[in-house]
Amino acid sequence: MSKFCILIFCFLTPNLVLAYASFIGHGYTSCLTCHYNPAGGGQLNDYGRALGATKVANRLFRSDAKSEEQIAEESGFLYRKPDFSWIRPALKYRGLALKTAHGTDNSETEYIHMLARASLVLKFGQRDQFLIAGNLDYAPAPRGGAVEEEPNYRSREHYIGLRPFQSVGVYVGLLDKPFGIRVPDHIAFSRTLNSLSQNDQSHGVMLQGSWLGIEAFIHYFVGNLAQEEEIRQKGFSFLAEYEWSNLSRPGFSIIRSSSLVSELSSNAIHWRLGAGGGSSLLIEFGERERALLVGNQEILKSRYGFLQGALQIARGFSILNTVEYLKINLEEEGYTLRLGPGIQYFPSQGFEIRFDFYNTRNFSKQAVSDDNWDLTGQIHLYF
Repeated sequence: MSKFCILIFCFLTPNLVLAYASFIGHGYTSCLTCHYNPAGGGQLNDYGRALGATKVANRLFRSDAKSEEQIAEESGFLYRKPDFSWIRPALKYRGLALKTAHGTDNSETEYIHMLARASLVLKFGQRDQFLIAGNLDYAPAPRGGAVEEEPNYRSREHYIGLRPFQSVGVYVGLLDKPFGIRVPDHIAFSRTLNSLSQNDQSHGVMLQGSWLGIEAFIHYFVGNLAQEEEIRQKGFSFLAEYEWSNLSRPGFSIIRSSSLVSELSSNAIHWRLGAGGGSSLLIEFGERERALLVGNQEILKSRYGFLQGALQIARGFSILNTVEYLKINLEEEGYTLRLGPGIQYFPSQGFEIRFDFYNTRNFSKQAVSDDNWDLTGQIHLYF
């Protein structure tokens, strides 16, 4: 896959969000390279921080006299070299300026505090074989939901990790379910349809292993124990990817789970492709079946598609383009397309700016909806 092909994709097919899985464009295929959690997400390890400072982010606020090696050494918490080998704190903030229904009389503008997080990892052993990790998040009331008088706080990840061998790890606690391509936007159809959004973590046991170019995860989960028992989804997820090269990783995923009120089954195929120099193409197609176990016991079958191109123009600056497809009911004619152009910029380590246009249109045999444009501007700070 050449940069020219990705360039054509970026300008002919618009964007939804950037996925950090796009860092395969730098030649990094496994999330374990940069994260303590091998399935991705959560806190960056020392190598991930150094990589972000010297290869992903620009040097806008860095002196020309400072070498890349010095920047890497200062990539720790609060831009310092770690004082101790066994403890790694981190802070993160995401805020979103949102303008809905742009160009119409119903347009509204607001600023949303998406995330404020404090994380801590305790690690021991020469290879960090033993981990204790967790975070505490500020979680504002959902948009459109009841207004809370007091802010809500919750942990979205806490676990114990053990890696008896370099290629095998066991993780026990509250974790995201490994499935498909991990994208950071929790409104993506690939996340919402498969119950993989920002509050869908589950307690359980996850096993990760790699062998002969194959990396696989199996996660047995019992739902989030903070939820009411009747709605907890219990089951397993499985994800496997083959490292064809350091710029190509095809794979597939499955989820099987059930609660007292419903059964869920999801399948997906996905492919992460890099073009080198930070450019990439992400592809995922999947189906989900949801069976209600109460009431009329209906079965709903859905299908989705996700394609995203990221073209790196300069260090830290990329053009992003994504197309999403959702057919919520395979027995009906209607479907939804969501697309739009976007840009992303890392001025320096710990600082990300992103702008996106979201265009959503619903299609059916009877009618096609008018274009709906939403404009977002996002700031992401991490220390």
